[in-house]
Amino acid sequence: MDGWRGEVKMAGAITRRAMWAGLSAHLVNITSKFLRSAADFLRFRAVCRSWRSALPLSRCHLPPQLPILLVGSAFENWMTFRLTADSAGHCCRTGISAFISCLGSSYGWLILFHKDSKEVSLFNPYTAEAIPLPSLTPLLDKIEQENGNEPGGGATPEHALLSSDPTLHRDFLAIVFLEAVHLRCVTCRPGERSWTANPNSIFLDLRLTIPGEDPSLPLMEVVPYGEGRLCAIYGDNMYWAVLGVDPGPPGRVKVTAWGRLPSCVPHTIPSALVPSAGELLLVTGCRKRTTNATSDLILRVFRFDPGDMGREAVASEVADIGDRMLFLGRSHSVSVAARDFTGFQGNAIYFVDYGLILGKTLTALCVFRLRSGETAHVFESDELRYTAWWASPNLRSYNGSLRGDN
Repeated sequence: MDGWRGEVKMAGAITRRAMWAGLSAHLVNITSKFLRSAADFLRFRAVCRSWRSALPLSRCHLPPQLPILLVGSAFENWMTFRLTADSAGHCCRTGISAFISCLGSSYGWLILFHKDSKEVSLFNPYTAEAIPLPSLTPLLDKIEQENGNEPGGGATPEHALLSSDPTLHRDFLAIVFLEAVHLRCVTCRPGERSWTANPNSIFLDLRLTIPGEDPSLPLMEVVPYGEGRLCAIYGDNMYWAVLGVDPGPPGRVKVTAWGRLPSCVPHTIPSALVPSAGELLLVTGCRKRTTNATSDLILRVFRFDPGDMGREAVASEVADIGDRMLFLGRSHSVSVAARDFTGFQGNAIYFVDYGLILGKTLTALCVFRLRSGETAHVFESDELRYTAWWASPNLRSYNGSLRGDN
């Protein structure tokens, strides 16, 4: 009897599996429309091969997702932190080595710099897809020699971003800004064997337009701004610039407009530029001491309209950003709508804060409520001690062979 019951159970299991696998592609597709989370969508596709075939990631309907926070460590592999509405979130280790640093995050891709080989690669932390790029060593050595320095000197990568989403536009540029060489910019197209340097510093002419000042250092922030354009803040948070991107070949980046930031924008801390719902927001603020000997960050938000040649930039402060949630990071801030995520409230700004918290050195993920002006700690950890980067989940594939699609 036991053996007979076992056969019935096994037959039932086979029947149930066949039932799920036999669900029509049309019904699978309709059901998937109710999913709002990228993680749930991936689990849904993982049920069986027929469901994966019915839901190709290239036509993903999901809204912009909550970004994941990646934290680099000097001694251990990188960690990821996934934000949840009702808890401190979930941390897990990644396969990114401690000997790899992050130069930037664009369209869900990390721009990674391998410290030993000086190679650059693009990495999608959600799909584990990688796009290798050439080593920067030959170009860095050449730039050092041109500046009369020994190879391996001060020409090091500082910022990096992509001109467009690699999964949507194959004609994209990887753009790396170098420090200690007047912000020289180097570019690389997919498939190229070497990096291309702009003939001169992209900010070379700026020193001639403002007598007695040198606004070319340092670069504080640079983000995509419209098609084929970037917006930058530089010169100790005092100046703005619009950069035009020509994908080439060869790829080129050129300053097309520049000027001082409007006087209404405080220059107390580095500002963050956030592309949000078709507009550009500028977030800045100041520190305020609290009763428990901590220092809270008070943030202010401006709608920012970069100027043009002959037209000054305009900044208008706003007290409410509606349903938007902003996630601040250096050159990689993210904006999403709170209504797409159960349990989250809009008009909020998330940021990573470092320092002394209640007498202990910790790193905290904080949320600033714009309406009340109050800051709360969402998550504190002694593991979040190093550079942190936000990355928006991007489920599309560059090579067309996503993990789990077969």
